[in-house]
Formats: sequence, C-alpha cells, structure tokens
Amino acid sequence: MIQFYRVIGFFLLIAGVASFFALLALLVDQLREPFFLLIILCSIGLGATGAVTFYRKTDDDKEWLLGLLFIIGLGIALFVGGAIQWVQ
Repeated sequence: MIQFYRVIGFFLLIAGVASFFALLALLVDQLREPFFLLIILCSIGLGATGAVTFYRKTDDDKEWLLGLLFIIGLGIALFVGGAIQWVQ
C-alpha cells in the first residue's frame, strides 16, 4: 500500500511542477514559447517511451502493461497540471 501512495505522490509532484511552469508562462510572457517547446519535447519523449514499451512486450510477461499505464498516467498528470493554469 505504501508503494501506491508513493506513486500517487509522484504523480501529484509532476502535476504540481507542470502547474507551476504553466503559471510562470502566464506571468512572464518571455517564458511562454520555451515552456511550450519543453512540453512538446516531454510529450514526444513520453510517446516514444510508450511505443518502445509496447513493442518490446512479450507474451508471458505482463510487466509492459504496468509500464504503459504508468507512462499514460504521467502524461495525464502533465496535461492536467499544465492545463489547470490556462482555465480561468
């Protein structure tokens, strides 16, 4: 159960950092473009990691599904954490 709380805390940390970056991008106009490019690079990295995880799966090992769900959850945490600041 403690591992579950660690994973939830990790996702909240990622979402909080994404929210902080989005707030900085709203407050400082010069940071909008660099943070947008940073988010695009993170999205490409998560997509590539998910594709590698999916295509390296084996029939007898179900560990790839847990890794894929973790990557999807991380992407959702980044999206929600960043999108919170853009909604008025």
